[in-house]
Amino acid sequence: MAFVLVAIMIFFGIVLLFYLSISVGNLQNIGETLREEEAKEVVRKLAGSPEFSWDIEDCSSCIDMDKVFALKGNEKYDDFWDVPFLRVEKTYPFADNECTKQNYPDCGSITLIETENFVSNSAFVALCRYDGELGNKCDLGKIYLGFKTDE
Repeated sequence: MAFVLVAIMIFFGIVLLFYLSISVGNLQNIGETLREEEAKEVVRKLAGSPEFSWDIEDCSSCIDMDKVFALKGNEKYDDFWDVPFLRVEKTYPFADNECTKQNYPDCGSITLIETENFVSNSAFVALCRYDGELGNKCDLGKIYLGFKTDE
């Protein structure tokens, strides 16, 4: 009789360990999903920050490319956002080159911050600027924001 009770206790112990291992695995997946959702929301909020926002029209996800280009190379803003990677990239019309003073605005991306060991998330935005001939001009783009990894 005592052996049967010990066997039943061992059986329920194994079942409990199996259940706990599955539950912990699901918690890790839920945690990763929540981290990704939070990162995407931070990217959307960053697009609406005063340092990036397009003020001429009522557009919540429009980025002023002239403001972003003015921030490029400004070391005061390197620690302002506390992120390891920040890039604004033109998606359409496509251009593959990094923006410099010589080729702006006919360029494809502006990298404000770039370090190592990050995972990036992105969001689609409208990249707007003032063009002397056309007036206000907007293109399709993406904003990439990197988050630190533990590796």
